[in-house]
Order: sequence, then structure tokens, then C-alpha cells
Amino acid sequence: MIPGLFKKIFILFFVGVFSISLQAQEASIALGPGEIGENQAWTITITVKNERLKNYDDFPDIEGFRKRGTSSSSNTQIVNGQISSSQSITMTYVPAEQGTFTLRPFKMKINGKEVNSKGTTIKVGPPVQRQRRRDPFRSLFNRDPFDSNSNEATEFVDIKDDAFLALTTNKKEVYVGEGFTTTLSFYVAENNRAPLQFHELGKQLSEILKKVRPENCWEENFNIENINGESVTIGGKRYTQYKVYQGVFYPLNAENIVFPTVGLEMIKYKVAKNPSFFGQNRQEDFKTFYSREKTVTVNELPPHPL
Repeated sequence: MIPGLFKKIFILFFVGVFSISLQAQEASIALGPGEIGENQAWTITITVKNERLKNYDDFPDIEGFRKRGTSSSSNTQIVNGQISSSQSITMTYVPAEQGTFTLRPFKMKINGKEVNSKGTTIKVGPPVQRQRRRDPFRSLFNRDPFDSNSNEATEFVDIKDDAFLALTTNKKEVYVGEGFTTTLSFYVAENNRAPLQFHELGKQLSEILKKVRPENCWEENFNIENINGESVTIGGKRYTQYKVYQGVFYPLNAENIVFPTVGLEMIKYKVAKNPSFFGQNRQEDFKTFYSREKTVTVNELPPHPL
């Protein structure tokens, strides 16, 4: 009797754990509304529940729209003692013109799992006029803090950033066939005050590697999947290093290897000069950071001793 009861309890426990693991794997794609005004934005949001959003594919391009960048959000809830969490990334699109546009069905890998979207049709109409709310106390204030339109008068300033892009190698001089490690990293100083965020990294990296990869080398790519910050010290100053590419190159001949200057576009937010509790306190902008040219000298192999 007791063993049977134990077996039932064990099965229930196993099913419960299995259900939790299934819940942890939940990922979804949410699309914006089917109709917007020409002066409104449209979005695609990817969300994972009960796990950290570690990696995801590039968001799709949409004909008639321009990508404006991503924003992230997270949420944690405690209901009846049960803790649930979610993390989301939202890509914002801005219409280039009025008309009806089609987003074809697409797939995205989110944390290594493939998630499907059926796509949709987006109708872009004339600009939508935002209505101001009537406030009997409005005349008592120079600015209505509860009115989103009042954000248009906000003055934003560009804070000087303390960050740079660098391509480095572990050797300055090699022989033919001798491997050397090449790393492309983005460095942010510990005391940096300018808000920075990666922007369409996968798409940019594919173009960067076309310029970086030498034609006269064999490559072993480290295939970095997660961009994690690592604390480093350069010239006595603390930085966070974000490796975006790393690989080993093996020269096939004695031609010197020249890595050209490459650029990485980042989202750099401007900050409100007079921030308020209500309304928008930062404005999205873009800045491209450039690496310096790098040369690795390649020598012929010395004569064989025999």
C-alpha cells in the first residue's frame, strides 16, 4: 500500500516538474495592430517566460517600414505564492509612406528554439491627430505633466560617451600556417554615463565579417552566441568588454594581413535636460563607433633544419 502511494506521489511530482520545465521554455511573438496612422509606430515583440532572454534572431524587414531600434522590458509577478517572470524585446518600425503592406509568415529562433509567426497585413493611413485631454486645472500649470504631447517641448542633450570599438590580435607577427586569435569587442568605461544599446547586431556583424575575414587565411570561428560583459582593465582604467566576434586565422601564404577599419552602429540615447517623473526622459539616436586598422606581419617558414 505504501509503495503504491509513494509511486503515485513520485509520478505527480515528476509531472509537476515536467510541467514547470515546459513552462520555462515558453516563447512567443506578438505583432502590432492591423491599422496605424502614418505618424504612428508599429512593433514586433518577442517574449520569454520564466527564463532569461539570452539570444534571438534578427527581426524581419518590412517593406514600407524602417527599423528604429529595440527596447527591452521585464516583469515579475507573485500570485498565490507562485513566482512568474517574463522578459521582452520590442522592435519599433516607422512607416515610410501610406498604403497596405504585408508581413509574410516568418520564423525566429529565441533562446535556441524556433518560434513561428503567421505574419499580418498592416494598413497605414493618414496621420492621426492626437487629442488633448481637457483639464480644468491646466491653466494653473505651464506644462501638463500628465499629457504625453507635452513631451514634444522636452529638450534633450547628448551626453559624451566613454566607449570604443577595437579589433585586437594576440600576436603581431606570425609564420605561414601559424594561428593567431582575432577579437572584435565593444568596450564601455565603468564611469560611462551615456546610455548605449546594441542595434541589429546580427545583421551588422555579417557585413563587418565580410570586411574583416582575410582571403588568404583559414578560419576557425568561436561562434559567440551570447554577448556577455566582462570586466577588464586598460591603461589603469576599468572597462566592460563585450566580445562580438572571435576566431583564429591561419595564414596560407606570406602576405601580410591587414584588417581594415570597421564601424558598429549603436543606439545612443539623448537625455532630457530637465527630466520629469512623467513623460519621456530620453530620446533615441544613433552613433557609429569605428575600430582602427590592424596589420599582422606574416613571415615565410625558416629553412628546414634537415
